[in-house]
Amino acid sequence: MTTKKLTVAQIKEVIMNIESRYYKGWSESEYWWRVSGDVHPEDRRLWTRYTNLLNKRKEEMNDES
Repeated sequence: MTTKKLTVAQIKEVIMNIESRYYKGWSESEYWWRVSGDVHPEDRRLWTRYTNLLNKRKEEMNDES
């Protein structure tokens, strides 16, 4: 069984879907997402996971160039 890596675009889409649940006309900071009590714990966990994955993918792309 092979696993398929999500692309940067796919990861950004997942993050956008999570963020859209809390969108009030402006983007929130990383601090807000990680610490705020306004974010449901499951959404916070997913946002953190996919943001870290996005950073990892971007780093991998820079290493390949």
